[in-house]
Amino acid sequence: MRKVTRYRLVFVVLAICLYTIGVKLTPAQFLPEHNWPVFAGLFALYFAVIPALHLLLVILATQQKWWKLLIPFSTSSLVCRYSMPTELAGYFEFISYLRYPLVAILLVIELAIVYHVVRMLWKCRTMQGDPRASAIRAMNNEDEKKRTTAILFAYEPATWYYLLPFLSRNHVPTLAHLRLSSSSLLMLFVLIVGLILMTSGLYYFLAMWSELVAIIVSSLVGYSLIYLIANYRISKHHSVYVLDGHLVINNNFLNLMVIPIKQISHVEVNTFEQPSSEALCLGKGTPNIKLILSSPSCYYGMMATLTDSVSEVYLSVDNPESISALNKNQIDHSV
Repeated sequence: MRKVTRYRLVFVVLAICLYTIGVKLTPAQFLPEHNWPVFAGLFALYFAVIPALHLLLVILATQQKWWKLLIPFSTSSLVCRYSMPTELAGYFEFISYLRYPLVAILLVIELAIVYHVVRMLWKCRTMQGDPRASAIRAMNNEDEKKRTTAILFAYEPATWYYLLPFLSRNHVPTLAHLRLSSSSLLMLFVLIVGLILMTSGLYYFLAMWSELVAIIVSSLVGYSLIYLIANYRISKHHSVYVLDGHLVINNNFLNLMVIPIKQISHVEVNTFEQPSSEALCLGKGTPNIKLILSSPSCYYGMMATLTDSVSEVYLSVDNPESISALNKNQIDHSV
C-alpha cells in the first residue's frame, strides 16, 4: 500500500473514531457551571484536532488542494448540529438552512448531468474509447478543478458506454489486460449477491424508521449494479489500450490514468527489482512492466476525487511484450 493511501486511510479511521468518541461523551444537557470543560474539549476536538489531522495527513501529505480543508469543518458542524444539546445545537442551525440552496443546486446539477449524459451517449455511438479519457485529454491544459469536474461528469456516460456493448462496439483494440480480480465472472457474481444483500438489509432496517428514506437509499445503493457490470467489462476487455496517442490504463472503474505516449521516456520489461511500497503498482501479482515518464502524470483515484502525480508506473499485465513494443520511434526500450 502506498504511503499516500495509508495517510488517507489513517485519517478516515481516526476521524470516525474521534467523532464516535465525541458523540458518546457529549452530555445530554449544557450546564455552564459544571460541564463547560467537557464541551470546550469537544469543540477543540471537532474544530482543531480533526481539521489539523486532515491538514497533515491529507492536504500536506498527499498534496491536495487547501479548499478541501472545508470538509472536516463542515462535517464537524453537522455532527454538532445533531449531537449537541439544544442550547448549543442552535448555533449550528445554519447547516439545516443550507439544505434548501443545496437542494436547488443539486437539482440544477442533476438536470445538467441528464442533459450531458444524453448528449454524451449520443456521441458514444462513434467513440473509440472511454469518455473519461476524452475528457482528460480535452481538459489537459485546464486547472485541477475544471479537469476534475469534467471527469466526474464523464463518469455517468462512461458507465453506460461500457455497460452496453452496442455503445462500445467501436472501441479501439486492447493492448494488454491488467491482472485484476474484478475481471473474474465469479467475483462479479459475488459482488452482485453482496449488493443485493446490502440493498435488502438497508431497506429492512430503514423501513422501520421511514419507508420513504428506505426506498430512496436502497434504490441508490441498488443502482450500483450498473457500475459493477461496467467495472467487470472494463477489467475484462478494456484495461490497457492506446487512444489518440495516449496510453489509457483502467485500474477498475474508479481509477484511471491517461499518459501521453510521448511522455513515456523508457519502458522496462522484467528487468527491475520488486518495487517499493510507495510505487504506483496497477494489477495484482508481480509487476512485469515499468513505465518511466519524462514528466509526472496524474493518476485519478476514487472517481477523480483523489489525484496523485507519478513519474513511474508498474503494471502487471498478461502481455508485456505488446506494451514494450509500443511506439518504438518514441520510447527507448530496455527488455
